[in-house]
Amino acid sequence: MQLRGSSRAKGFALIIIADLLWGTVFVASQVGLKYMSPYDLVFLRFLVASLAILPLWIVFNASLSLSNAIKSKWTWFFALVYSIGFIFQYVGQDLTTASEATLLTNLSPIIVPIFAFLLLREPISNFQKASFLIGLLGLFFIASPRFGLGQLQLAGDLILFLTSVSYALFTVMSKKKRLESLSSIFAVILCTSLLLAFPAIFFGDGPQRLSGIDPAGWLAIVYLGIPCTLIAITLYLKGLDKVKASEAAIFFLLQVQVGLILSALLFGEYLSAAQIIGVIAVFIALLLGIARSR
Repeated sequence: MQLRGSSRAKGFALIIIADLLWGTVFVASQVGLKYMSPYDLVFLRFLVASLAILPLWIVFNASLSLSNAIKSKWTWFFALVYSIGFIFQYVGQDLTTASEATLLTNLSPIIVPIFAFLLLREPISNFQKASFLIGLLGLFFIASPRFGLGQLQLAGDLILFLTSVSYALFTVMSKKKRLESLSSIFAVILCTSLLLAFPAIFFGDGPQRLSGIDPAGWLAIVYLGIPCTLIAITLYLKGLDKVKASEAAIFFLLQVQVGLILSALLFGEYLSAAQIIGVIAVFIALLLGIARSR
């Protein structure tokens, strides 16, 4: 029992670190979107992550078995789901703000338990039900000022909501198929990069626009590619192997906290009184999720 508890604690720690890193994605993406289209940015993000994997593939090919992992149909399934989710995220954020993207791409805690129950038969505890309901209420308060002002851009927000659906499906299916080995994780990142190349080619700005990116833009791309993609995805899937998918989903709410705070500090997207109430509710939901995991 001691070993099991230690393993779960390690899993939650890895997931929390990954979610903290992902909470910074939205401000880094906002910087990148100043210089390029969403299709170019998301492709370059995964291209940088893939380029970091290639040396590891060359040196440790025998132990990583990346070639075999890339041939798996499930690798391409996960890459396709991930690609769709990231395209939705970046196209949607290009139509809205960093704070809205932070909110609407992190509804997975509400969606994951549904997929987890249907696909994994994970029961939903009373703590989790309360956590999900309070989290949903908090997210509503965070979004509410925009409803009254008529500033909610329906198309962008709907696209961002579909991102949450994609990420929820990815989380549950990766748990079901035990997507935790380095070879599987790296293969998904490589294949996602390949799939994202097609939207960049057909809908991106092209090389002539990319040549005008200044150092801040390239710094954003590298940051998105290494810490927020290669490292965060690896940590998250490693941690997910040790806890339930529905429990792990609670910590997506950390991304909301980090993203909104950074959006306010860096872009002046300050929170209203209603949004502050929402953030507090989200924090309470997070505490309930932690209490359930102990």
